[in-house]
Amino acid sequence: MELRAKIRDIVQPALEYGVIAAPCEGGFVVTSEQGIVNAGVAVSCLVTPEPGDVVLISMDESGCSYVLSILERSKRAQKGTELSFDGDLSVRVNGGRMSLASDESLSFASKDFELTAGKGRVTIEKVSFFGRLVESNIEKIKVVAETLDSIVRRAVQRFTSTYRYVEEHEEVQSASTRMIVDGTLTMHTKNTMHIAEGHVKIDAEQIHLA
Repeated sequence: MELRAKIRDIVQPALEYGVIAAPCEGGFVVTSEQGIVNAGVAVSCLVTPEPGDVVLISMDESGCSYVLSILERSKRAQKGTELSFDGDLSVRVNGGRMSLASDESLSFASKDFELTAGKGRVTIEKVSFFGRLVESNIEKIKVVAETLDSIVRRAVQRFTSTYRYVEEHEEVQSASTRMIVDGTLTMHTKNTMHIAEGHVKIDAEQIHLA
């Protein structure tokens, strides 16, 4: 009985067509056959209204008005469709998949971005990355590339152990090179050739040549 009494107290609204005139505080100014009204935007109306949009509004005798949906938008005035939300937003898909697709471009903009997944795969034909700081904690990484070009002003790498296998040719060009080994340095080659335009200096407590 209490629920039926509450339903009777609700003012029944009337539906009306209108045109968005301009934004105002708390909503939009809408022109309709009933005149000019200030209407809020219903929570279910996710698309942000723009001036010139033909909309469906609800009005009641108490003067409460809401934009329920956007029915038509001029192609000349259409710059794009914007979905607007207030507060936190969560999109969840239970028992299925979710995909985002665009024929041209897809962009994300946020002050803070976080991506968590059990397994991921990224396929990109061409990628560019610009950032000030990158921190990564990776247990295992594997890179298979036909060509890899890196341009770095300064690089510092720290490893517990490192192994590098080159099947064919390896070449290092630098203005100066310094190698410091705390223990033993072992070089094993089939042929060794050192060419210097100036001096060659070997300084050690003992030197054995065989």
